[in-house]
Amino acid sequence: MSRDYPTHPLPAVLAALVHQNRLALVQRDKEVPPRRWGLPGGLMELGESPAQAALRELAEETGIHASAGSVIDVFDKIDRDGDGRVRNHFLILVVECHWLAGDGAAASDAAAFGWFDRAEIGTLAHVHDALPRLADRLLGKQP
Repeated sequence: MSRDYPTHPLPAVLAALVHQNRLALVQRDKEVPPRRWGLPGGLMELGESPAQAALRELAEETGIHASAGSVIDVFDKIDRDGDGRVRNHFLILVVECHWLAGDGAAASDAAAFGWFDRAEIGTLAHVHDALPRLADRLLGKQP
């Protein structure tokens, strides 16, 4: 199914991984706008659970191996064209993950990878819209 002008919402996941009080983030290379920081993730594949998809995306984009916890947030991302038609509609499930192994490095469609504490996330210039709220939940509110 095409991502553009879908007939129904497309299920996607984000992997929320905290290790040593830092959140794993990737800088997207192909997303619009480009170079935006966010949680590793992508579309679910047929037959995958949200947990399986989150772990697959985390490993593909960062090389990190983890175990999956529960879905901790759900939101959607809807983009419309100039005529008001739905160009993209993603139903996004955020899966809490628990680090097992790997330092992390940019791979797949990620331009960069990093571990960030809550204060550092607040200084990033380009972040996914949901990132500050998720960082507050996972790392605690910034003073």
